Amino acid sequence: MNSLDSIAERQTTWASRIKCDVSRPSYAASVSNNLFMGRLNERTEAEFRAADGSELRGSRSRPPKMASLISSSALAVNFFDRWRFKPSALGAALGLASPVVDLRFEYKCDRYPVGPREPNLDLLLTLGTGEGIAVESKFAEPFRKPGADAMISTKYFVGDVRHWESVGLIRAQGLADALRARWEYLDAAQLLKHMLGLASDGCAKTLLYLWYDTGLGDAVEHRREINSFAKAIKGDAVKFRTTTYQDAFRILMLSSDVPPEWVQYMDARYFGDAYSASQGQVTDT
Repeated sequence: MNSLDSIAERQTTWASRIKCDVSRPSYAASVSNNLFMGRLNERTEAEFRAADGSELRGSRSRPPKMASLISSSALAVNFFDRWRFKPSALGAALGLASPVVDLRFEYKCDRYPVGPREPNLDLLLTLGTGEGIAVESKFAEPFRKPGADAMISTKYFVGDVRHWESVGLIRAQGLADALRARWEYLDAAQLLKHMLGLASDGCAKTLLYLWYDTGLGDAVEHRREINSFAKAIKGDAVKFRTTTYQDAFRILMLSSDVPPEWVQYMDARYFGDAYSASQGQVTDT
């Protein structure tokens, strides 16, 4: 089984406990049905409504994105929104050097040099030191292989065959090599845009990639690509860190003020024994 199917199967099983959309079984009947607290904090809701996406706004033909059972924004809200007004424990859970004193969802970088829209960061954390930490949150998206969308398929590069060069297109071969699918799971282009936004805005000097690790083969490859990306940009003005939701959850469970009902909900929905496969590694460049 691949990670996308595994995540979808687990969420479908969990959804038997809630009210789902009759016409779309992969969606909760409403956003509130998809959330631990049954609602968003007022500040959180305002931040999502001011953002560019359609997380809370549906249409006649499509429910709000946050109602999807495999919604990354729902995972982020379920994980972080409960800690909105008491976020200090998040620092240790995410491997940060200082407690978190504030968080906000869907932060837009100002002064982004390429229009027309600025990138939206999933979260912006503020540490007790005043340092900003930008967070890019991923759930099922990497396992849809976003990195391959703008690349030439690996089937053109099997073995030592050089298709363009073999028919006299030497320069075209060079361009094809440059477009070769290097990132099958990691959306490196998105991360580079976020880094450009952070460097232009100055709101944070660290980008934290927080992802969901199923422990399956494609997740292992995803981890390898994350580490390759980290090595490739090491030394730049914006630091790149990564950890998993699994690791962060295990650490948060040790917090003295963690509510048992939150632990039970998150464990049942996202982090049961079969999903405790994260390797416990944090990459920091």
